[in-house]
Amino acid sequence: MRRTSSIGAATVAAIALSLTGVLGTVAQDAAISGTTLTVYTPNEEGMLESLIPVFEEKTGVQVQIITAGTGELYQRIRSEASNPQGDVLFGGGAAQAAAHTEFWAEYVSPNNEFMVEAGKNATGFFTPYQADGSNLLVNTEATAAAGIEIKSYADLLQPELKGKIAFGDPTASSSAFAQLTNMLKAVGGDYESEASWEFVSNLVTQLNGITIGSSSQVAKDVAAGEYLVGLTYEPLSLNFVLSGAPVEIVYPAEGAAFLPATLQVIKGAPNEAAAKAFVDFIISEEGQTILAEETAGRPLREGVVKPGLPALSDIPTVQEDGAYVAANRDAIVAKYRTILEANF
Repeated sequence: MRRTSSIGAATVAAIALSLTGVLGTVAQDAAISGTTLTVYTPNEEGMLESLIPVFEEKTGVQVQIITAGTGELYQRIRSEASNPQGDVLFGGGAAQAAAHTEFWAEYVSPNNEFMVEAGKNATGFFTPYQADGSNLLVNTEATAAAGIEIKSYADLLQPELKGKIAFGDPTASSSAFAQLTNMLKAVGGDYESEASWEFVSNLVTQLNGITIGSSSQVAKDVAAGEYLVGLTYEPLSLNFVLSGAPVEIVYPAEGAAFLPATLQVIKGAPNEAAAKAFVDFIISEEGQTILAEETAGRPLREGVVKPGLPALSDIPTVQEDGAYVAANRDAIVAKYRTILEANF
């Protein structure tokens, strides 16, 4: 039996998850057993409840979780750089992690060799653990009532959708930024084309100047019918589909980018040994199987298959230029901010 805990998705909250003898006896590393690991994460409750108790059982480590949006967590890590309080950042995109390697301790897990190519730690600083695909989350009841069909990014520009599209803040949210770069690449073919940025400008107009505070809130608002469609990502979307909400995942016809979500050891972490053990566990065969079977994530370990989702070969996809995006993140964000300010 696994103990679970309720975790607020949008508010920073320290929550101690511990297993006090209910899971039986297992072999534990004496060097870290009994210590506390502080994990910063934007990940949803279901993923944390599936993975964290198993890690605690196997290691004897007590995990303290602090949840918030990715942008808020990065700000926290930056402010604590001279005296780190967290040990691991669990979640967020590879481009954002690559742009801030000064925050991370160098670590490559022994399990790295068993990951698919897209899941390998190629930098030494951050470890991919799942593939997050950008998608549209459509409220099927609301769109049917409105007589609207949404199958592509282009469909978002229908006049009937003005003010009815939920989108996060690409300047702070890693999933919203991933959507922005996905749109640029899928619509215009590259990140600098006039067609790409014209589409983004038109989409911003469609938003009526409204930015949703967190990626989880985007999905919640679509599921509640406050918006007809949201721009979000696959694991979060799948959780809402499985919950029975009147929503469906739509992969834009122009192509969806599947990018690695990462975890990394925070530089100067108070409990670096347990942090490394956590990385090892998340990309172990057991961790990746739990991720595949008990969460909405797509695993990146060779031989671990995700049930309930179409294969990537059956989805229209685009390939993100990770090196370009990492090197030009600030410029992309600045251009988006300029468009937003010009419109509203």
